[in-house]
Amino acid sequence: MNILIPVLITTMLLQCASPAPSELYQFELSMLNKLHKPWFTTEKPPQFPRKGEYPCKGRVCPGSTKPALIPKSQLKYLSFVVQGNGRSRQKYTYWSAKNIAKDPRVNFKRKTLLVAIGYLDSPNLPISAMFANEYEDRGYNVILVDNQRFATVHYHLASRLMRPVGKHVAEVIIQLMEFGLDPSKLELLGFSLGCHTAGFIASHFQTMTGRNISAITALEPSGPCFRNLGPSERLDASNADFVQVIHTNIDGYGMATPMGHVDIYVNGGEYQPSDITVYPCTSTCSHFRILALWVAALKNPRKFVGIRCNSIQQARDSECYSNVPLETILMGLLIDRSKRGIFYLATSVEYPFYLGAKGLKPEYVYWKTLTNINDGDDVEIYT
Repeated sequence: MNILIPVLITTMLLQCASPAPSELYQFELSMLNKLHKPWFTTEKPPQFPRKGEYPCKGRVCPGSTKPALIPKSQLKYLSFVVQGNGRSRQKYTYWSAKNIAKDPRVNFKRKTLLVAIGYLDSPNLPISAMFANEYEDRGYNVILVDNQRFATVHYHLASRLMRPVGKHVAEVIIQLMEFGLDPSKLELLGFSLGCHTAGFIASHFQTMTGRNISAITALEPSGPCFRNLGPSERLDASNADFVQVIHTNIDGYGMATPMGHVDIYVNGGEYQPSDITVYPCTSTCSHFRILALWVAALKNPRKFVGIRCNSIQQARDSECYSNVPLETILMGLLIDRSKRGIFYLATSVEYPFYLGAKGLKPEYVYWKTLTNINDGDDVEIYT
């Protein structure tokens, strides 16, 4: 399964070493005029002192938290793809979404998964399709939100547009409730930017109905444009009855802030081990590692065992094994929803990554193994 192209494109557009402002200006101006003209009034490209300060100087995205709207004329580009009955699919527009309830692939007596796509993603690309297949195999109704039109602009603009996207998706959920969709059987799944989109969907749903969506699974929520924002401007535990957040690159494309009822920091959450001994995954590799991890967790629901930590720093340093008693948690669909807090999860280097009971022993921790190389005082160099 080849996800190299979207990975490479995402890497280029997320990094602060962006093209010069003039190269992006005409494209962004046209998008801003179409989608939220009242906000954008500058007639000339803004001037920046140095290349690289645009668009995210200090990891702050200019204007990304200002109100945005999607005009009715643009809502035709917000679609919903239903998958079921052996991978068959049917697409519905925002305006025809109530017909999802009549789709033969859908039975609202079952659990329903709504997938919020990530930056530059599409229901037709491998990432979303991979998750749709796994959940279909587990008996879920699967609905993929196709907001590709709004997620394939410059990143700081896309992060802003996910707020109105969330509002309009919530409106569709409310329509489907009239035909039997039960929010207590509805789960949202998001990766990267899609995690925050899921949060916006759920929070708008709360505002409109006074009810909660059952659960959100947030796979490596994106950090750029969200890292320093408050709970109302990003994914938060208050968005659903239960929010499970999994971190794999907290200092790169992800973020360290606990945002769920349970936050799991895989191998400390900073960098993931790679196939090359003593050399970790890069930020991109670590950010995207969550995709294979979650598929493995779905296929092996009792194999990914994490342990409670007292702090993010303790998880980052893999120092949670001395806690007494050693409290464990399963990462995946069988997670104990009554638990709360920060958890550390150790993995192996290769797919399917799980360590099972070995993950409860510090000697199997990858980073500790590297650290212990220099523990001895009697090192001799032979020439």
